[in-house]
Amino acid sequence: MGDPSRHNAILDIARRLFVHYGLQKTTIADVAREAGVGVGTVYLEFPSKDALVEELSRRQYEGILNAMRQALRAPGLSASERLERALNARTQSFLELNSAATHACDLLHCGLGAVRQAHDVYRAEEHGLVRNIVEEGKTSGEFTVEDPGEAARLVLLAYLSFGPPMVFKADPERAKTDLAMMHGLVLRGLLRR
Repeated sequence: MGDPSRHNAILDIARRLFVHYGLQKTTIADVAREAGVGVGTVYLEFPSKDALVEELSRRQYEGILNAMRQALRAPGLSASERLERALNARTQSFLELNSAATHACDLLHCGLGAVRQAHDVYRAEEHGLVRNIVEEGKTSGEFTVEDPGEAARLVLLAYLSFGPPMVFKADPERAKTDLAMMHGLVLRGLLRR
């Protein structure tokens, strides 16, 4: 990476073009032209279009993880409340992204290997975040689970329909209602009785 300000400017311009025109239709030449630099300059910052897309996708996913972490910052929450808040923030982030621009979701869900790689990193971090909450619940005696990692995997599996690509096709209000009902079904099943 060369100049950090140039790097970030290229990322910002590429993101704007990608979410407006799509990943497939936007070329490195388009990004360079909008950035007011040569194509070679873009390649100095990013060795390929895939590298550019992967960094943008990772940043988008990091924003979702940050929203989940932010939702956990309220003091005095039980583990089930923390898990519910994190999953609500996750779904809300996806819904907001879906309404942002025509191709905004492409950075989270498409057939490109760069997006899949970023998704794999996100899924591992998301699993770790949920596993930590489940472990807290187990330690406090709130949750009855034998294996917090496996419980986290199953919780995330149960919530797949509130992530890409299905949530992008959902009516936002219906998705929120369905999410609340899912919490009742899944999260309450973790509670000690």
